[in-house]
Amino acid sequence: MYRTLKVASHSFSRRHGVLALRASSTLSNTSSKSKNGGVPFSAVAGIAALSLGAGYTMGQMNNSSDQKERVLPSGLPRGCCSCDAPPIELTLTEEQQQLPSKLIDIVGKDNVILGLSENSSNTKFLKGARLGKGKALAIVQPESMVDAVKALEAVVNADCVVIPQGQNTGLTGGSVPRDDDVRPTVIINMKKLDTMFPIDDGERVVCLAGSGIASLANNLKDWGFTDRESHSTLGSTFLNPTTAAGVAFGSGGTQLRKGPAYTDRALYAKVSENKWGKRVVEVINTLGIEGIEDEDFVNNSGTAIEQLDVYAHDVKTGYKRPMARSSKSVHGQAKASDTDYPDIVCQCGDNDHGRKVSRCNADTKGIDCNRSEGKVLILATVHDTFPAPLEKKSFWISCSDFDIAQKFRKEVCLNDPKDLPMSVEYMDRDSFDVIDGAGRIMGNLIKVVGIGSFVGLLWDVKLKISAMQFDGSDLICDKLLYWFNNFTPAILPARFMDSGKKYDHHMAVSIGDFGEGELQRCLDRIETFEKENKGKILIQECKDGGEDMSLTAFRFVAAPAFRTWCVGNGVQGFSVDYAMPKNSSETPPLAKDGKEVKPLKRMRYSHFGCNVVHEDLAFDLDADVHAIHMDLKKNVSATGGSLPAEHGHGTEYNAPKSSQDRWMKMDPLNVLNPGIGGLSSKFRYKDE
Repeated sequence: MYRTLKVASHSFSRRHGVLALRASSTLSNTSSKSKNGGVPFSAVAGIAALSLGAGYTMGQMNNSSDQKERVLPSGLPRGCCSCDAPPIELTLTEEQQQLPSKLIDIVGKDNVILGLSENSSNTKFLKGARLGKGKALAIVQPESMVDAVKALEAVVNADCVVIPQGQNTGLTGGSVPRDDDVRPTVIINMKKLDTMFPIDDGERVVCLAGSGIASLANNLKDWGFTDRESHSTLGSTFLNPTTAAGVAFGSGGTQLRKGPAYTDRALYAKVSENKWGKRVVEVINTLGIEGIEDEDFVNNSGTAIEQLDVYAHDVKTGYKRPMARSSKSVHGQAKASDTDYPDIVCQCGDNDHGRKVSRCNADTKGIDCNRSEGKVLILATVHDTFPAPLEKKSFWISCSDFDIAQKFRKEVCLNDPKDLPMSVEYMDRDSFDVIDGAGRIMGNLIKVVGIGSFVGLLWDVKLKISAMQFDGSDLICDKLLYWFNNFTPAILPARFMDSGKKYDHHMAVSIGDFGEGELQRCLDRIETFEKENKGKILIQECKDGGEDMSLTAFRFVAAPAFRTWCVGNGVQGFSVDYAMPKNSSETPPLAKDGKEVKPLKRMRYSHFGCNVVHEDLAFDLDADVHAIHMDLKKNVSATGGSLPAEHGHGTEYNAPKSSQDRWMKMDPLNVLNPGIGGLSSKFRYKDE
């Protein structure tokens, strides 16, 4: 469900775009210049700071002429409840009234925050990044896995419901409370469980539930495993979302060779009921570790190792201890990544395999923690790491039509599972124009400072200004970013900009060599394809790391650039992501009441290798964007596609019955994250 703002009696669909930045990037010297276009750091930072500062000042003047009234619905899917209905008034039992005190006894006073009334200390836990907002009896932040399990037991025994939460960067309302249940809600936020350490000579890592994916990427280097990479790079990497949330929501991202976040090696808690009717919290251990040894933990100390050692010894794993490989200790036999994914994504012929999607959130394979969307409480996971490329080449590829781009995708990129590119990102004409017309400031910031604290600081400032209670707070930063865009250098080098304006279809492709000739075989296929399609495709190789970074920055500011473009042009729009069948080249039609609808802009940018599509669509203020949005969802399904592809079902999407049945089996009492994916929010899934 999109958020709607009413601006001067018109509606504006709101979506917080999320920057996707490289976890491996580091802050450059603040006096340095970009290798592309010579953009001084001081100039870019100054424009960004001026935009945000001016936005704050102008907003405080409280004389915005184009925003007099703002209406924000709850974010719940239409048809599930009335967005205008008042929240259910809670009547707390004596045990529920005493629950915050019990939780304080378990985790300590500093780790319990009250949430029945909103204030500065709890807003970040109660409000979703894009949609969703509710109240909580308490927000609990355990500092150990033992405390997390004890807190879970206390909450469910008090007849409350639990929302497991990480960094709260989800976009579909699945990680924040909803005021649609008579049972009080408690958030168990796992961010303080942020311990991680390598095992098996860095080929795998153990991550407690609060471990951030950006932190993991940096830690691999700090631990000395410079030849290994972490399993995920997501659109919200710079916000450091948790590894557990990636598994729970089925995150994907740009990493074609690695596939979506997945593991069958985990430690997680489930809630059920025994034959005497007593609620039981069961800890499931499939870590495949018989006992953590001190030498496995880089600091050789800390309660995390002691707790994992207890769980690993005391809870049956279901795995047999494997034979040692040479002298190296091997932990477990279950998969810690989706090792079948390279084969799956390449099966894109005109057959049953090709008519299926490569990946989506409705996938039901694997143990319960995978795509569980909060129906279990994840405590720890094991993840494979991946070899870093020995050599890498990146390309900006422009095509005369979409059919040529699709042909390149199949014949070059998906020719052999062993030779998969590292990433293949597609952008259409509207994407190119909107990014260049509204995303230059953010794009140049990424080029200059990577994902350092400066970008995070500016992003936080933007969000805080947007959340302030003055007229125009939601729009003023984007208005200024749009205006200053014209005074900011282009993100891409001049030669890439020229081809971007000449052609309507573009790909940013990165290829690596991993010691088995993968790079050369890809290059050979590229050369052959270019000769056979002369005049229909232009392939330009990046000359250096600066040009490579410009491609990354250009592609990943697409979402925030769209919001800025809409605000700057005084129009409305919505965003959607979905997976199309592997062999499909269709673009689902847009219609309302059976009649074709033409948007002002239809940005289509995708993780091209796996055919996961992101669309941002802009309309004039008179359009019924909700009706168009719902129709698009139906058309995606009619063409064999699946939604959502990456961000979880949350409260925005109804999950297919197979996913719903799986979640109901995980959580038969419906006490963990009730109401997701179109399920009932009531105890035992009773009818509404």
